[in-house]
Amino acid sequence: MSFHTGYGGVVLTRGKMSWKVSGPMGVLPDLVAFIPSTIYGLIYSIKPVQIDDNTVTSDLPIAWSIYQWSHSFTIVVILFLVAWYILKAKNHENPKYMAWVFVIPWFFHILLDIPGHTISFFPTPFLYPFSDFMIDGARWSEWWFFWPQAIILGAVWWYILKKEKTHSIEEIADIAALA
Repeated sequence: MSFHTGYGGVVLTRGKMSWKVSGPMGVLPDLVAFIPSTIYGLIYSIKPVQIDDNTVTSDLPIAWSIYQWSHSFTIVVILFLVAWYILKAKNHENPKYMAWVFVIPWFFHILLDIPGHTISFFPTPFLYPFSDFMIDGARWSEWWFFWPQAIILGAVWWYILKKEKTHSIEEIADIAALA
């Protein structure tokens, strides 16, 4: 499971939306950018780029063209507005809240990527197309960046499961007390 799926699809939306929707929403910004690039390469017999510490963004021009949009808060706002409109049209009881729940995995993906990419390899253009401002972060492959993220995600996941288990035990005790 990727960090994006873990945070966006499991932690942030747990109990509010199915992980079957929120999990893919957490990784969709990358899939939207890299799957078309991969398909194009396969169709035109372009040798795949080997990703290592020397790989730069310009090595993957099609992915970068799409990535700029898929990693922009502009898309998150558009997705939110579309979801809100659809939910409101279907008379959902809380369309604005559910639209936010729907886009939060995508939004959090971008937030994680801002410090998680260097300027030379897929910096996160979170203000695109209004600004070219990007932050020179660290590569996910750096141990000092990767492991704290893994530990935080694991600790949060452990806390959620423990809280849910405690809550379930209390419900069972309440039902038993009524009997």
